[in-house]
Amino acid sequence: MRLTISINREINELIRKIAEQMGTSKRNVIAFALAEILQKGYSFEQLEALREKINLDSQTTIFLTEEMARKIEQIDRFGLSKRTFFGCLISDYFQKNSEKFLLDSSEDLAEAKNNDLSRDYINTNMDEELKKKITDFCKSNSIAMSFLFSYYLLAKNMQIRPFQIKKREYLHLNMNALARKMLDKKSSDINVTRQFYLHLVALQICEDFNL
Repeated sequence: MRLTISINREINELIRKIAEQMGTSKRNVIAFALAEILQKGYSFEQLEALREKINLDSQTTIFLTEEMARKIEQIDRFGLSKRTFFGCLISDYFQKNSEKFLLDSSEDLAEAKNNDLSRDYINTNMDEELKKKITDFCKSNSIAMSFLFSYYLLAKNMQIRPFQIKKREYLHLNMNALARKMLDKKSSDINVTRQFYLHLVALQICEDFNL
């Protein structure tokens, strides 16, 4: 499904920068925001306030999976068009959460600009049940799994926690070099293997989205 939304011009540019630094498409960035928005919910009063506050002076188009398309068709938009409804919510989300995505280090920013052609392939094993939960979530929300792991590697720090692997299953991730570098650094910082750290990321994803 093709979804065109009216969006704030500055937010549209911010999303473009986030996608560039993470070596992904705007679709993944917007779809991730939508997943968080739909999980937390919204009200008619909130939408009315956003319509008055946010200037929707730009447009962007993304392509969604059929499953995600069905999900958004069932959403109560309080009589608003998809363009306005999602434009208000997404613009508001990134106005409030831009610090969760943008890199601080000028070195990291410079590296991110060169990452669109620099890809690293990470092959590891993941608990079968854990992988299935995240795979289903990504499919349902039109998010690439590699982007989801990349976001958590770049934006969050994991704490060591116990977990049990009942049955191992192969996991293939295609990340930009910056995310791979962060995986190496953060796993080393807490003295665990990359595979162990990716399991911690997977556990955090499941916790954050109630999977």
